[in-house]
Formats: sequence, structure tokens, C-alpha cells
Amino acid sequence: MFAGSKRSCEEHDIPHEVLTGAEVNERFPGYDLPPEYRAVYQEDGGFVVPEQAIIGHAEAAQARGAEIRARERVEDWAETNDGGVRVRTDRGVYVADALVLAAGAWNHKLADALDGLAVPERQALAWFQPNGDALDDYQPESFPVWNLSVPEGRFYGFPVHDVPGFKLGKYHHREQTVDPDDFEREPSRADEAVLRDVAEKYFPEAAGPTMGLSTCMFTNTPDEHFILDTLPEHPQVAVGAGFSGHGFKFTSAIGEVLADLAVDGESDRDLDMFALDRFD
Repeated sequence: MFAGSKRSCEEHDIPHEVLTGAEVNERFPGYDLPPEYRAVYQEDGGFVVPEQAIIGHAEAAQARGAEIRARERVEDWAETNDGGVRVRTDRGVYVADALVLAAGAWNHKLADALDGLAVPERQALAWFQPNGDALDDYQPESFPVWNLSVPEGRFYGFPVHDVPGFKLGKYHHREQTVDPDDFEREPSRADEAVLRDVAEKYFPEAAGPTMGLSTCMFTNTPDEHFILDTLPEHPQVAVGAGFSGHGFKFTSAIGEVLADLAVDGESDRDLDMFALDRFD
């Protein structure tokens, strides 16, 4: 992970520093990394606040004439005789020239071509209370967003922001492939232990009382790259799937690609690494 991050910065001329674990700990006291570890630090790195981003996208879409229909479950869809699509929901039927499938963990239930390629996985997140005087060390201005590869696995986390607590999660948390309509949504002590053990080892001043636990789902592809393509037997249906836990920050670009695929059947961007046929 370190080598790939460093290479990306170099290839795209992104300002960065290479630090040892000891240097990270000295500059950002919220960390307690082994001194021999190596890190890539980008001063202008940050995070997207999802609620605000979703509101922004929704308002921009509405301003351009979009209708947003929440709380409406898609039951199925089919191709029409004239090459369009018909979508049936629990509230009605819609007919259109093209369709975009972006149903997250449910995508594989709406497109057979995604079976085994967009696999839902149960994830868990924790928010821990930093200890007393250390709270300032975990604020956005003093604690960079991080992605950490250690013997215990690969983890990620955020400073205290908006919601109280130091937030962290683990990729492939407990390696639980799930049915999105039937899985253990309530977080458990086992979920908490996975995250607390790592917090205590690498962020000890942040490993205070548990303030919150939550579950969600990642949808993973075999190579953990996205799927952005049209369905082989239905070129009027574009699909965005398998974002493998790192797709949200790309939503603006992904939306543009899917719109191009739905309207024009192609995109000006090079989508070879996201094509369905790479799995053939």
C-alpha cells in the first residue's frame, strides 16, 4: 500500500512527504506507529462528508429537472419490445429508453451478469472516545485521515468530526459474505474487539470508551476495482457496481460515466479496467 501510494503521488505530481513512523508520531501525537514504519503524507488530503455531498448532488439534479423518489423498492426490470426498459417498483411501473443500475449491495440481484462479481460483505465501524487531554490530538487540524496496513489487516480512520468519537474500520472486517436482505445488522462485541485491539495498539490515546458501533456493507469485486459498463445482453442498461469500500469519493466522476453510458452507450474515458469482460 505504501509503495502504491508513493507511486501515485510521483506519477501524478501530487505534493507529498515520505515519513517514518517515528516522524509521524512526532508530528501527529495521536499516532503511535512503530518507528520503522513508512508513511506517505499529503498535506491537502482530506475526506468527503457524505450527507453534505448527497444533498449537493440531489439539489443539483433537481435543479436540472430530475425527480427523486425515495422509499421505493425496485422489484424487477425487463427490456421492452422496442429496446427500452420497464422497471416495476412497489409503487408503480416506469418505462424509459435506458436504465442505470446503481443499487449497491443489491446490484447482483438485479443483474445476473454481476452474480459472483459484486459480492456484499458485512462491515463494522467504531467510534471511541479519546482520553481527556488527548482530544485535541484527534481533531481534523491535527490528525490526518489514515489508511494503515499492519499485521492485523488493513484499517482506515478519521478524526473527530461532526459525530463525537474517533472513527475507524477494517477492510474485510470479519470476512462475512452476506445477503443484503438478511444479515446481522446489529454490531456485536466481536465486531468491537477487532477494532478496539488495533486502536489500543496504534492509537492508544483514542481507545477510550466505546461511543458508537455501526454496521454497513461493502460490495467487492474479485480485483477490488469498480464495474462501470453496460450489460452484455442489454446495452441500454448501464451499471455501476462493486465499489469495494472506496467508491464514494469518486461519485461525481462515476455519475458522469454512467450518464454517458446510458445516453450515448459509451464514454470518452478509458474504462477498460472497469469493464465486465475483464473477468471472462
